[in-house]
Amino acid sequence: MSAPAPLPRALLTIANVLIPVAVLTFAVGFFPYKPFIPGLAGYGPSAYGSPPDAPFDKVVFMVVDALRSDFVFSNTSGFKFTQSLISAGAALPFTAHATSPTITMPRVKAITTGSIPSFLDVILNFAESDTTSTLAYQDTWLAQLKAKDGGKLVMYGDDTWLKLFPETFERADGTSSFFVSDFTEVDNNVTRHVPDELRNSDWNAMIMHYLGLDHIGHKAGPLSPNMVPKQVEMDAIVKQIYEAMENQSHLKDTLLVLCGDHGMNEGGNHGGSAPGETSPALVFMSPKLKKISNGLPCPSSPSQDFDYYTKVEQSDIAPTLAGLLGFPVPLNNLGVFIPDFLPLWSKGSDRAQLLMRNAFQILQIANATFPRDELACKWLKVMDLFQGGKGQPPKDQDVVPLALEFCRAAQDVLSSTASNYNLTLLIVGAALATGSMALAIAVISPNFIPITAAGIFYALVTILDAPELVRGASPAAMAFLEGLNLVKLARCVFIGVLVGVGWVVLRESAEGKGRSGPLIVDALHDFLALILVTQTRASNIPLFLIFRVQQHFLTQLNLQPTEHTLTSLLLSHTSFFALGNSNAISSIDLSNAYNGVAGYNIVAVGVLLFLSNWAGPIYWTSASILGLLDSARWSRGSAALRQIMREKERSKWQEVGAKGQSRKIAGASEPGVSPGLKDLTVTNSEGL
Repeated sequence: MSAPAPLPRALLTIANVLIPVAVLTFAVGFFPYKPFIPGLAGYGPSAYGSPPDAPFDKVVFMVVDALRSDFVFSNTSGFKFTQSLISAGAALPFTAHATSPTITMPRVKAITTGSIPSFLDVILNFAESDTTSTLAYQDTWLAQLKAKDGGKLVMYGDDTWLKLFPETFERADGTSSFFVSDFTEVDNNVTRHVPDELRNSDWNAMIMHYLGLDHIGHKAGPLSPNMVPKQVEMDAIVKQIYEAMENQSHLKDTLLVLCGDHGMNEGGNHGGSAPGETSPALVFMSPKLKKISNGLPCPSSPSQDFDYYTKVEQSDIAPTLAGLLGFPVPLNNLGVFIPDFLPLWSKGSDRAQLLMRNAFQILQIANATFPRDELACKWLKVMDLFQGGKGQPPKDQDVVPLALEFCRAAQDVLSSTASNYNLTLLIVGAALATGSMALAIAVISPNFIPITAAGIFYALVTILDAPELVRGASPAAMAFLEGLNLVKLARCVFIGVLVGVGWVVLRESAEGKGRSGPLIVDALHDFLALILVTQTRASNIPLFLIFRVQQHFLTQLNLQPTEHTLTSLLLSHTSFFALGNSNAISSIDLSNAYNGVAGYNIVAVGVLLFLSNWAGPIYWTSASILGLLDSARWSRGSAALRQIMREKERSKWQEVGAKGQSRKIAGASEPGVSPGLKDLTVTNSEGL
């Protein structure tokens, strides 16, 4: 085969160079660096005097991972005791809006700092390294509590908190958040510390992060039969803590907060912006709250989607805890104090001061980010009240609504800038990627002949994307399968497959005299297909049969390498979506990432996660390699056949020439026959 022409080779080189450049340029624009204000906030001067007294001195912050609002507030909830507190007025319920990305690490950042995280935290969320991300140098309500009178904090549960807050906790016991097959022990490791810590009086904050409910969602979805029992288990822990708050004197001024870091969609996953993913529950509980609440009906119905009761922003938790526990609002906070708690302060000046300090803190961020006329006008309305008071603070009933209006407006504006991507770099990156594709097409287009079969296959796998057709099975068959030891059965199957593949390869290698190379490749492809089938959802398994049929017909077409590559590329992309995947983060399925894994291992889990979510493209990549090898073998076979035919033709003509020469010699020796006439006779006889 001749070497590529200089121009096509140069164009291909440029196209390949443009690919990483386009990716890096787009990534810089999509993941911009967002600076933060360092240090800890402090109380500044106020026209109302010193900060108001805090109604609480301790907080039990209980996070139940993926606690969607309906899991607590609906008729089907297992949180019956929590619902009774809401009805009695001892608890204030909210739906906390969690902005995308709805992943644990960025949501914990939002809860503790009051800021808006970026999509870069999605990548950091899947890493187990202790150095991927930290809030050690940022202002959070944990740092404020620790700095207040030498406060002590304890933490049990998701080790994300230990990575975000190194050397922050007096006592801690972390659990891995990614071993999703564990529903029980991961929560028992948290609950076993609760009785001892409730008897201790040396801590100011106890943080618990339960993971079992999220794991159930990932494995079986929100309608799993394990979901309600897990909710009952979590509700029992709420009851244990609340009763201790009522009966133990050192806990009488304790606030219990129950919340979810995010919700989940109907598939049990999260990461996107679907209503179920962005609507976690939020409940504040204390006997003191009965003074400001007569109770709300619970269970309840949502106003829309998953919006139960009052809807607040998840970032509002940080300034609300600051007011309730008596410390300054964190410097980078974009949240607003929840006004439902203002009646806890009897003095109107205290209520006005809480909101004014919150408003002034947000104003500092707004001024550091950019000037906005709209925000300036709203702030001037607040300042006019103070300037018109002739040295006296204005009435709290005048300040509270204006301060709230400013805080909400500033929150909306600054939250939108938190996702203020660099559009110039995004456009440049997309243009470079388009240019790379155009160059590649320009190089191959003269040699590419569109194939009708490729289009048919492309449409076929899309039309047959119907995994819902294979949802059920025979009850008798299911009963039989439930009686089997699946672990031992799976091990036997894979051992049998390995032995069978090895025996076939060795036998054909011995009998085929050198033909074992292609056979080994075919066997490895079939073995890979078997692994992919075990790593995908059960409802997707029939699609692999369709893939196998398509692959068989493709091999019968004797396609050129370029044609085969483009066809396989189309089928790779189509199979990704045909298996139920999408470009949304929430479509990443963790349920098969722990098959056969006894504990968390970032390499093993990462490989299994890749296999389970990209099974279709991996299959067609392997099939494409097989097809290219078959094309190469077919090309070599055709060339060898043509060479053999040419050799036979050459031998034939050499034989004819030899016969003609011998007849000339024989004719010359015969008397009465001229050589010319003999030559003519030989020629005519050969022609006949």
